[in-house]
Amino acid sequence: MIRIRAQIAALIAISILSVACHHGPRRALAPVVDPQFVHLTKEQGFAKAEDWFAKKRWQRARQYYQYVYETFPSDPLGRRALLRIADTYYEQGDAVNLVEAQYKYRDFINRYPGSDRADYAMLQIGMVSYKQMERPDRDQAKTRETVEKLNDMIRAFPRSPLRPDAEKRLADALDRLGKHEHIIARYYIKRHSYLAATQRLNYLVDTYPQYSDRAGAFYDLANALELMGRGAEARLYYERVVTEFPKSDYASRAKKRLDSSTKA
Repeated sequence: MIRIRAQIAALIAISILSVACHHGPRRALAPVVDPQFVHLTKEQGFAKAEDWFAKKRWQRARQYYQYVYETFPSDPLGRRALLRIADTYYEQGDAVNLVEAQYKYRDFINRYPGSDRADYAMLQIGMVSYKQMERPDRDQAKTRETVEKLNDMIRAFPRSPLRPDAEKRLADALDRLGKHEHIIARYYIKRHSYLAATQRLNYLVDTYPQYSDRAGAFYDLANALELMGRGAEARLYYERVVTEFPKSDYASRAKKRLDSSTKA
């Protein structure tokens, strides 16, 4: 029995060797390279991508950037190509491509955190959210996301030459959030919900000190307080409109309210 088992094992081994010799070792498949890229240097490929980018042919440009990045991922030009791939998605601008752009910018930062272009990538992550912001009378989730992302960029790169750009966009987003609160407060005033209006306006004044229509916020706050029968407090805000914003449209209106309350 032992002898029979040994013979069977030998036959199996011979069979395996025979199959291996017949087929030979498998060769790794060579990557398929588009013929249009075969003879391009990295510099030529990147230059062609830039030409298409200038013509706003985003998909065509992306093909060349992709070739440069995938062929030379460790080269400075290859790293730059990855960033430009993100830019092509950003420039296309629709909802789907903006999501892809944000992913690519994050991918760049994760792969090359020490790059001198990491500040740009972080700024662009914020800019993707900025592009998706809704009007002040709509949901402000993307506006809040913009504030968060731009603050992240400023904290990470406080000395970046791109900081003024980030701060400008941040100011726009904060102003939009302030406008959103103001719209809601005015809605409450129309509905005679004066307490709710004053709460919103106080929050607006405290939270968004650079709000562009601060004069209007003070005037509306004074008006809501006056309608609640809190005349003394209302006067304080009418006076602030007159003294702090003398050239605003609300100043003359505030003066009239102050004069009428004095005569009364």
